[in-house]
Amino acid sequence: MRHRLLKVLLVLLTVLLLLPTALVLLAYRPDLSRERLEETYYTAESHYATVTVDDLDGNPVEIDLHYRDVGGPDDPVVVLLHGMFSSLGTFDAWIVELLASGYRVVAVDLPNHGLSGGFSDGAGSRRRSAAAVKGILDLLGVETCVLAGNSMGGGVAWELAGAHHGVDGFAVAGLVLIDAVHPDLGSGAPEGAEGLRSHPRLAGFLSHLTPRFLLKRILGDVYGSASMLTEGILDRYYDLLRKDGNREAVLLTHPEEEPDGSARLDAIRDAGIPVLVLWGEEDSWIDAAFAEAFATSLDLAADRVIVYPGLGHVPMEEDPAATAADLLTFLGELPF
Repeated sequence: MRHRLLKVLLVLLTVLLLLPTALVLLAYRPDLSRERLEETYYTAESHYATVTVDDLDGNPVEIDLHYRDVGGPDDPVVVLLHGMFSSLGTFDAWIVELLASGYRVVAVDLPNHGLSGGFSDGAGSRRRSAAAVKGILDLLGVETCVLAGNSMGGGVAWELAGAHHGVDGFAVAGLVLIDAVHPDLGSGAPEGAEGLRSHPRLAGFLSHLTPRFLLKRILGDVYGSASMLTEGILDRYYDLLRKDGNREAVLLTHPEEEPDGSARLDAIRDAGIPVLVLWGEEDSWIDAAFAEAFATSLDLAADRVIVYPGLGHVPMEEDPAATAADLLTFLGELPF
């Protein structure tokens, strides 16, 4: 009896020791190659461009970016920039509306998102992302455009406008901020990421513990109503999150020191760049109070800030018809 009990206890102990390993293995998801993802997400209007930006010491750093360029070459240009964990596909419905209204659209997968790669030195910043988008516009010969960005992409949009408007003949005809990051929000780097960067193998392994149900739960908070998160949208987020290098970049990208964001907003205000702020009232990622913060910083009239009841962090996905209508009204008032 004692021997049998000891045997049972040893079996239970083995199970308890192996259970965490089994759970980890169940949560582990391998990368997907860019070539495999291109079968679904690389369209007839897709392109890759290798652009060079300078680091803070003036050394050139390369990055390979994916973008879509749709519309007539002489049509006024609208540049669309997505948010964290997303891709240019978040603007699919807007692109249809903009094309039908006679605009040319350049939508970019930002560094380490979608089908784009990362900077060759493993660092990253809002400043670099803005400079990389500007590099694409230079390659396309775009000298005047409207910039529109959601969340992280909103921060890249106001950085680009504040730093590059009026430089070497480049002009930002308008700026659209959609639930955008504000300078007061800080870096947004994951807590504990600095320690993990000194253990890249561990960080790389941990970044792969991303079962689909976990992403679904996280994204459920993005929308004002979780029912808006369709299986098709979840597929897009999940597939492109798993592209080679995208998940590791969340933990392993070295943050570069950023310029003063408040100074960038001051430059936009002082240059008289027209700005439209769109926000979901139910945004649980960036509170709608930041819409008013942008209005104060940029000295905006009340009709330049639109807050949508019932919508969350990605209002252009949740109600593309209403948000696109407001966007097109704004664009129609611009002399470009």
